[in-house]
Amino acid sequence: MVSEYGASIFENMRINETKLGIKADYLQTVQIKTEVKDTSRAFLVEWIIDVHRKFRLLPESLYLTVLIVDRYLSL
Repeated sequence: MVSEYGASIFENMRINETKLGIKADYLQTVQIKTEVKDTSRAFLVEWIIDVHRKFRLLPESLYLTVLIVDRYLSL
């Protein structure tokens, strides 16, 4: 219904993605002995995937959940 705004919406999303993106090596930069390590994150994501399969959720909910976990851990 608003196709004339599609190009500007995607351009804005692309700009925000570069500004707000998560660094690929965030686990190495914030690793302190009391914080979550990469293996702990792997177990957490594996558990999230199991829950996702059990409740037959949409793929978007899985992607969003992992994104939220990564954003939280990167802070």
